[in-house]
Amino acid sequence: MKSLISRRAMIASSAAIPVALDTRPAKAGLAPPPYTVSINIEIMFPRTMTKAQRVEVVAAHGFKAYSFWSATEQEQDAMLAVQQRTGLKCASISGTGAAGSSTGLTKPGQEQVYLDEIAAYAKIGKKFGGAQPIIFVGRTQPDVPWETQRSQLVSGLKKAGDIAKEHGVTLVIEPLSTGNGQVRMALDTAAAAFPVVDEVAHPNVKVCFDMYHLQLMEGNITTHLRQGIAKGWIGLVQIGEVPGRLEPGTGEVDYAYMLRVLRASGYSGYLDTEMGTSTTPEAAMELTRKMSIEN
Repeated sequence: MKSLISRRAMIASSAAIPVALDTRPAKAGLAPPPYTVSINIEIMFPRTMTKAQRVEVVAAHGFKAYSFWSATEQEQDAMLAVQQRTGLKCASISGTGAAGSSTGLTKPGQEQVYLDEIAAYAKIGKKFGGAQPIIFVGRTQPDVPWETQRSQLVSGLKKAGDIAKEHGVTLVIEPLSTGNGQVRMALDTAAAAFPVVDEVAHPNVKVCFDMYHLQLMEGNITTHLRQGIAKGWIGLVQIGEVPGRLEPGTGEVDYAYMLRVLRASGYSGYLDTEMGTSTTPEAAMELTRKMSIEN
């Protein structure tokens, strides 16, 4: 326990150094990472801050991208004003609501309800400059044969991909972990999601590789990350420690190693920090920046 506390203290202390004073060079011969770090503004920041204020903080710390889950029309307009003024890009948004979290594409007769939901969120993604809607595909239906559910997933996702293409966005399916009140969702592992995305074979349907959820559900994240990037199945990568969904260094995942794998794989999309923090948003952001530069 003593070594863990010391490690956390060391991480928080080094990460809290202001951007303007952090002149430490990257490791010799190491180019900037091929991916772009995106800061998720939801669980890392105090609820007392408006979403536009959080976006301002991300821009002020020199990051090029951010992500969010959902927002009212008024909040969207305020965030867009900051985005346009600062040149930030929006990496991702939530892409499904009640239908995606329940009947989705797994319950017979509910496909159109799901596709209407996809269309609504795809419009928001387009509004934010092509932000990727992160989608769920429905719960596993215990009274429906899996073969039926899987067939519906493939055919429905092809239609969803066409909708996404019309709006200039790419849907990313997130395998979501079970527990803490969350019922089991279909395609809740990379091992389940990859073959479906491969069969759908639509350029606007990919996987959101959230290391937090995937470490909880199946582990083996290094092999799956490499495979998913090599095959072109991954559209977005997210990080968060296990357990706790906090910043790297507070749990069991060796994120320095995982970022080296990400770099070596040539991943050029967004690395999104969908995580909270045990210290401050500024410390968590700077820790992520430092790790991405040095690994």
